[in-house]
Amino acid sequence: MTEATAHIRRLFLDPKDTYSDSEAAQLLGTELLELTRRIESGELEGVRTCRGMTLSRKELISFAMDYWPQETIEEALSDDLAKGIPKLLRLANLHVRIPCYEILALERLAERDGKSVDSVLARELRDVVSAESDFLAAKIPGFTAALR
Repeated sequence: MTEATAHIRRLFLDPKDTYSDSEAAQLLGTELLELTRRIESGELEGVRTCRGMTLSRKELISFAMDYWPQETIEEALSDDLAKGIPKLLRLANLHVRIPCYEILALERLAERDGKSVDSVLARELRDVVSAESDFLAAKIPGFTAALR
């Protein structure tokens, strides 16, 4: 089992409501200083308590879904996928036909960003889905929870 797999499984399958900043850094496999930088930049939202900075499980999972490729998360969860990720948030295949220039554009954007074409396209589709969220929430059971 890789280190990332162990971190993913612990975060998604052995949940606590909140984590200290040092626990959160350990779960993400990063240094505390890097986690603090991400909190200060607004990438992560921490709450200062009398015991120090804490982060909610929901905040960490939301961040983790961008921190690791979703393919990596789903592979790490494998047989426990249903316990860790709701059905509407799991990856599914989609066959589409689009013009070649759009495929090339997606490939170049993915290359530039160090991401997969899947993740670049998913990011763009999230914008569309968010813009149409009122309509979609009325048509798809569980949509609002999945969007959050």
